Formats: sequence, structure tokens, C-alpha cells
Amino acid sequence: MNSRTTTGRGPARVVKAAIIAVAVLLVTAGGLWLYLGERGAGQTATTLGDTQNPDRVDIEVWVQKVDAATQELAAQVFVHPMGQLVDESGLPKQDFTVSALATKGDTLSFKAGKTVSAADIKVPLSEGTITDYPFDRYKATFGFDATAGKEPLPVSVTLANIDSFFKIKPSEVGGDGNVVTFTATANRSTGTTLFAVFVMVLMWGLSVAAVLAAWFTTHGRRGLLWPAVGLMATLLFALVPLRNAVPGAPPIGSVIDFCAFFIVECVIAISLISTVLLGYRVEGSKEVEAEAEQPTTPEPQQGPPTLHGFSPPHSPPYGLPAQPAAVGQTMPGHYPQNLPHRVDPARADPSRADLSRVDPAWGDPSPTERMPPR
Repeated sequence: MNSRTTTGRGPARVVKAAIIAVAVLLVTAGGLWLYLGERGAGQTATTLGDTQNPDRVDIEVWVQKVDAATQELAAQVFVHPMGQLVDESGLPKQDFTVSALATKGDTLSFKAGKTVSAADIKVPLSEGTITDYPFDRYKATFGFDATAGKEPLPVSVTLANIDSFFKIKPSEVGGDGNVVTFTATANRSTGTTLFAVFVMVLMWGLSVAAVLAAWFTTHGRRGLLWPAVGLMATLLFALVPLRNAVPGAPPIGSVIDFCAFFIVECVIAISLISTVLLGYRVEGSKEVEAEAEQPTTPEPQQGPPTLHGFSPPHSPPYGLPAQPAAVGQTMPGHYPQNLPHRVDPARADPSRADLSRVDPAWGDPSPTERMPPR
């Protein structure tokens, strides 16, 4: 029977191990699929404007950072004149200017025969607030045009994003061939949203653990159970750096706070305080019960005083039995030298002994004769 059981456990263990391995592979594959999708969306570039005209100005806009706290989008602009606008070395043939809808770097001027360098611009954000984290979304309006003197030039704009915390998607494209305007929507990236939601769920799970620890301690009247108290105190202070670890540094008062952090902190604090107070009361009641159940030892009574080892005639000596001792035994607590007995004069002083008066049959007094009369 044991051999069959052991033989049956082998395939079962192999099947369980295979199922666990397949589950781990599926979860890992799902994570890689999400990563590749996020990576592909981040590296996608969108081109807008007049892309058919060979004599145009290509403008590349690389979004570097979406700052939700300051409500600004920082981007870097690269300008490339094409076709008849450049000479054989690739430098501009004439001076031209690129204008942008931005709070900084709204006018970019380039000289003929000079290398065209990159420029930094900042675009204001609208229709969004950072306190909606991690579900906040923003809109930014872009607009570009190019002129050589007073003559407009055809323009094409390519938008790309390198900010890993946001996804940028252009929409509402407008303008003609010489002016390009569009609105870009900025949403939190999938990784940022998943991590923030995971932190919120984790906070709720830790609060449930604190409530269970408090219930286990108080309901069972276990007193001050220091492991449970230490767990709740650690969770109370550990949630603060955990909350601050979410990407994007949302301010206090965001959705993540009202949906998880504030409530969880209150639950853990109440659990900790109630556990300590009720545990203190239980410890006090246990001490009182222990003192009440402790047995008291009575003090020994003192017997009546004796004189020369004898008790009063109306009662037996203290500590001795009421019955007299047997013949030939010494009563406990008394010494023969303290008892009166008959002394033979001949033995006391042999020189004064009158041997004629000594009865040979008179020997030593018996123990009974040494006992005092009762």
C-alpha cells in the first residue's frame, strides 16, 4: 500500500510543478507583452502637415517631460529646411523664422549659411489637474509656422515622446500647408497607472492585516501582544514612504490619498490605539485575578511556655502526643539530665559508701522511675 501511494505521488508532484511553471511563464509573458506595447507606443512618432512639398521645413518636436505640477510640457525642437531652402552643404540659403505656440521659445530665428541648432520650448497644459493622480490627463496645444521674410513656407511637424511617465497622442489637427496646429493628449503611462493602483491595493491589504491582528489580540483577551503591536506600528510609519514612492510625486490630497492612504492610515492607527488600550486593561485584570487566586499560608501558632521541659499538669506538652511515652523511651523535647532521678550514694561518692546498707538487688533506676509524676 505504501509503495502504491509513493508511486502515485510522483506523477502528481510532476503535474503540480508543470502547472506552476506554466503559470509563471504565462504571467511573465503577459508582463513582457505589456512592456512591448508600452515601448512601441512610446517610440511612435506622428507626422502632420504638408509632407508632399519637397521645398518645406520639417520640424521635429521631442517631448522630454510633462510636468503636471507646473502645468507645462517641455520639448526640444529640431528644424530641418528641405529642398530649395538649403544649399549643397545642407545650410539654409536665406534667413527664416519658425514661430511656435509656447510660453518659452515661441520664436526661433535661423541665419543663412549657419548651422541650424535645436531649441527648447515649453507649452502650457490645460484641462487637467495633478490631484486626479493616477487618472489625470492633460491637453497641450501646439502650433508652428515658418516664414522667410514675409513669405510663408510649407511646414510639416513630427511629434515624438521620450517621457516614460506619460503617453502623448496628437488629435484635432488643423491649419493649412503653411501653418500646422494640433492638440496632444497626455495620459499617464500604463506602467505608472498599474504601479499606483497596485500601491493602493497593497495599502488596503496591509490595513486588513492590521485589523485582523487587532481583532486577534483584543477578542482573545491576550493582553499586550507585542508582536501585533509592533506590526501595526511598523505599518503605520511604513506607509508614508510607500505612498511617496509612487512615480510622478503627486501632492497630498490626490485621488490616491482619499481612496487609500488617508483611510488606511486611520484604520491602522485606530487598530493600534485600541489594541494598546484594551490590552492594558486585560493585563491589569489578569494581575488582579492572579493575586486573588494565590493561596495564603497560615502563620504557625505558638504553644504554651514550659518550665524545665514540663508542661502544666492540666494539658500535655505542646508538640507532644496526649498519650504517655512507652517504657524505655525518652519523650521528645526533654533531656534525661533535666529530669530528677534517684542517685545511689555509693556511686556518687564511693569513699563514703556504706556497703552494708547497699542492697545488691538495687540497681539503676528504671526509665519509669525517672519520669516525673503526672
